[in-house]
Amino acid sequence: SMAAGTLRAALVLLAGRLVHAAKVASKSGSPVAYTTDPMCIQHNCVNPAMPALEEFGSNVLTEYSTKPWNCLEGRLIDPDADSKTVFLRANLSSQAGFCEQVVGDYAYAVPLSEDRLLADGGATIKTQMQRAVNSYVAHLMALGKDFFDYKKPWDHDECIQAIWKLSCYTHFPRCSKKTESYLRPCVNTCTGYLNQCKVNCCDEGTSCVFHHKRKLADGSFIDDEGYANHDGPSPLCTGDYS
Repeated sequence: SMAAGTLRAALVLLAGRLVHAAKVASKSGSPVAYTTDPMCIQHNCVNPAMPALEEFGSNVLTEYSTKPWNCLEGRLIDPDADSKTVFLRANLSSQAGFCEQVVGDYAYAVPLSEDRLLADGGATIKTQMQRAVNSYVAHLMALGKDFFDYKKPWDHDECIQAIWKLSCYTHFPRCSKKTESYLRPCVNTCTGYLNQCKVNCCDEGTSCVFHHKRKLADGSFIDDEGYANHDGPSPLCTGDYS
């Protein structure tokens, strides 16, 4: 149909831009450096090395860490309505669409301040789902795979599922009950992806836990960090490797 064709074209164009941006970032000072060791055979080594780690050359985990995150579970869906219904775990996971099966086991947060939570919560869930889809599509394309062969990642092998899960864990973090902070994906969701997809970059570019400074276009520097150094499931990070 025309709608399906339009969706396909939009996804392919967006994913292509994401992959191109990642390549540009690598050429302009990304810490990922690939070896020239002729004895090492790379496998599934792309940039960014992990799904959803970067968008348009910027670290997504760093971006998210600068925003306030709040939980929707248990809050009124419409405080002005006669029926005082609240967001429940079940309807929140179903709203996550593509990520529904990934986020069903935990209450997730959305990147909204407290005063905007009720007004914009539903729309923000859709935005986060789209970002997860974009991350998944971009990583598949970087690996030389066509998204339209893997539209239902839960029906495919463990490598495809690991890409899907890490994309969703990144964009739908676990709720932090005490603060508005972003709970990064747990380190075993990253190492799980590397293991399931047998990633080998012959260098340290696939480190899941890292801390480095990145130079911005204006000459200033920003601190980029990797995944939370905790194995999930944990209240200190998002996700699980299973």
